[in-house]
Amino acid sequence: MEYCVTVPIVGYACVVVEAENEEEAKKYAMEGDITIDDIESWEALEHIVEGNCFNGPLNDIEVEEN
Repeated sequence: MEYCVTVPIVGYACVVVEAENEEEAKKYAMEGDITIDDIESWEALEHIVEGNCFNGPLNDIEVEEN
């Protein structure tokens, strides 16, 4: 028998943007085209959220100056 199994994945991408401040950097990152080449880490999980426990590596945008 053959099955098609849909597996949830979680991870994060890292994109470099030019901006005046962190809020603008977040906006530009979200408006841009994030590609598979930008993905830094990902993993397949059976459950992304169980009860009040999030199993992903990151749940909010983080901004750092280069």
